[in-house]
Amino acid sequence: MAHDMLQQPLCPWQDGTGNFNDIVIDSRVRLDRNLKKYVFPDKASDTELAAVLEEGKRQIGPLDTLGHGRYTFLGLEELSPMEREMMAVKHFSSAGHIEHPKHRGVLLRDDGAVSIMLNEEDHLVIQTAAPGFDLQRVWDQAAQVDDALESHLDFAFRDDFGYLTASPSLTGTGLTAGVTIHVPALVMMKRFNRIVQGITKFGFTVSGMYGERNECIGNIFQITNQITLGVTETDILDQLSKIVTQIVQEEQNCRSLVWDHNENTLKDKWLRTYGTLSQAWLLSDQESLALASDLRFGIDMGVIPEQPLAYEAIMTVVEPAYLQLKAGAELNDEELQHQRAQVVQSVLAAYRRK
Repeated sequence: MAHDMLQQPLCPWQDGTGNFNDIVIDSRVRLDRNLKKYVFPDKASDTELAAVLEEGKRQIGPLDTLGHGRYTFLGLEELSPMEREMMAVKHFSSAGHIEHPKHRGVLLRDDGAVSIMLNEEDHLVIQTAAPGFDLQRVWDQAAQVDDALESHLDFAFRDDFGYLTASPSLTGTGLTAGVTIHVPALVMMKRFNRIVQGITKFGFTVSGMYGERNECIGNIFQITNQITLGVTETDILDQLSKIVTQIVQEEQNCRSLVWDHNENTLKDKWLRTYGTLSQAWLLSDQESLALASDLRFGIDMGVIPEQPLAYEAIMTVVEPAYLQLKAGAELNDEELQHQRAQVVQSVLAAYRRK
């Protein structure tokens, strides 16, 4: 099941439910934890990294007893380079984690909604995800997993600081909460930059979906907290919830405005987008991501006949790692573009409304 998820566009948890799911793609929580008796991974020896990995693998039994699904261990060394890339694409792992696969792995729940990275920046990194706007759900899942692990492991913790982490910015709660949003109307009306400026004053940051490449493509952004020390988990989640609720309301208002003033222009644009995606012979990654945003906007406004999940599936299948894993071979740029066009068209056919 775990390996199958790497080759599927969507994980079982990505079911299109959740609050405000036309604007909020998903909600996520990350908890960083370290074992008291070992140094942080970037300073640890191979022997210490191997010991942490073994301790992590032993937690599968206790995690299975939580009753929300069964866990599988995936050793990064045992995966192919393309499989490791897909682990990062699907957020089971991270770009830094897969870069040095030796003595590193992931405990993955069978619905893909929970993963635990072993020996990333910290010894254990708990990650939870849920569709739509549901911070409480992802926090409850993360806290339950955290409690189950802490009942068997001795985490590095101090009363004056909280949980100790390799990055000082995570010391305290070790919590990073994030919400992924699709806000094409706010961007179209040039209102999103003003919102970003306001968010940073409250200790939160906004990054594009492809922030590591210094790109903000497809009107997708993730809002996350920057401060974990001196605040509680409840403080972080409550403030993030207020921020996202306000953004959702503003995006809804902007969608009504642009539709009222540009209905025919938007219909033409979205239908041309659909034509390109459904007929193109070659698609670059950046073009397909930009077109996917227009596709989803058109779906949400009732113009495009596909299901909303077609958008999320496309966001996965356009990735080079997915295309090459599916093909079972490395592809040159032109082969990637052709394969991308074909796979996108397969997704559109699969998710067309009956």
